[in-house]
Amino acid sequence: MFENEIVINQLQLKQFAAIVADLPEECLFTRGAGHGHPPVWILGHLAIVGEMGQTFLGGSLTHPRWVPLFGPGSSDEVQPDDSLTRETLITSLNQAYETLQSMAAEAKPEEVSGPHGIEFFEGTPVQTVGHAISLLLTNHFAFHLAQLSSCRRDRGLGHLF
Repeated sequence: MFENEIVINQLQLKQFAAIVADLPEECLFTRGAGHGHPPVWILGHLAIVGEMGQTFLGGSLTHPRWVPLFGPGSSDEVQPDDSLTRETLITSLNQAYETLQSMAAEAKPEEVSGPHGIEFFEGTPVQTVGHAISLLLTNHFAFHLAQLSSCRRDRGLGHLF
């Protein structure tokens, strides 16, 4: 399942690698001009939401203490912490989505046809676990990737794509 969504997410991870190559450690806590989020929050948010996506498919959170820092509804007021390094966040994000892709590829239709229970999407067309997984692998990732790209451009760098 999720063949198209996985391919799109694989492309987005390649774009992600190009973007973060130009975001050094010292800019992690600098807020993006257009959206206001610092890269540390964007990286952490994408990583923990990727892990949360795995829980819909039988997985578990690798970084449960990141939920209040980076999970849905979190503030982007992240305080510097020695454990939140650029490399840790990048590695965690990549692992979260590579695992989510693998789990999604093995999912059975009956496993993803039920309701997701995400309050934020109540009353929207996003109703099933399958819808939520599709959203996480595509639109949600792309939305925050654009914010990260904006942080890169704020550093005076030209476009990549």
